Amino acid sequence: MLRATESLISLACLLGCAALTQDAHPQNAPAFRSNVEIVVLPCAVVDKNGAPVGALTRDDFHVYDNDTRRPIENFWIDDDLPLTLGVLIDASESQKEQLSEHKQTAIELLERILRPGDRAFVISVDENVRLWADLSETSSDVRTQLAGAPGGLFGGPCANRWSSMPGMGPTSACGSSPLWDAIYDAARLRLRALTGNKALLILTDGFDSGSTHTWHQTADVVTTADASLYAVQYRSGFGRNFAPDLYRLVADAGGTTFSPPDDQSPGGKYNRIVSRIETDLRHRYVLGFRPERLSGKVRHEIRVEVTRPDLTVRARKTYFLEQQ
Repeated sequence: MLRATESLISLACLLGCAALTQDAHPQNAPAFRSNVEIVVLPCAVVDKNGAPVGALTRDDFHVYDNDTRRPIENFWIDDDLPLTLGVLIDASESQKEQLSEHKQTAIELLERILRPGDRAFVISVDENVRLWADLSETSSDVRTQLAGAPGGLFGGPCANRWSSMPGMGPTSACGSSPLWDAIYDAARLRLRALTGNKALLILTDGFDSGSTHTWHQTADVVTTADASLYAVQYRSGFGRNFAPDLYRLVADAGGTTFSPPDDQSPGGKYNRIVSRIETDLRHRYVLGFRPERLSGKVRHEIRVEVTRPDLTVRARKTYFLEQQ
């Protein structure tokens, strides 16, 4: 698997998303040799109601790399690959009153999503990023770890900043919620080294308070980790509810931002969230194509279209290619 800022793409870039189909299986996928440079792009296709669409063929897809259409040389379907799902809990001051709800949400979602062979972990973010539940294969293990306090630092600590006001102690230079740092660390320290389907579910109001990593650095490391992002956005304790940077980050990774579910949600409180994640990650079309090289760019913009009307494709929007 390829890496972005450390060892840019030279063979394949697995780009996350999914689709429901029954025509083929992962074992039918071609084996790419190390001297064949192919970009491998999983994607999801849904209808206007958000339901997964099956029975599509290679001819139903068009792929554009830096706005240049590329022939689809390989096409197959991945079915039920193991899933690693991270959950990021915003435990900052603006979400303090909802922390218990966030913990319960994480447990209930994992209980419904995890299957044998899957793994999960949980991190939290307040003034620092902390590992709350390390990689576990069952939701009961996660529940046990979440019963205690968040664990040790995950990633680098934020520096302290001293106030010029008399009697005031040090405060975090990152503020109360370095959200981009938390996403960056989850992607770099956990998801990037793993194989299979990988996703991060973020329970947050969506506002960053001054991370050491920029939004663009965070987006890049999510891309090279081949991870999908999903978020449940809650209203901030300070009254804010419009978080465009979060929406863009999630959309660029091929995911979705949800509003908090309520007890009257059809089919159950978390049905919509579970259904969407499983639609995206349990079954997926996979397209293989040779990258566009004429531009000489390292960062490539990618777009996938389907020829059938009223269908929507969900796929990652960027990848990195090593210059030769």
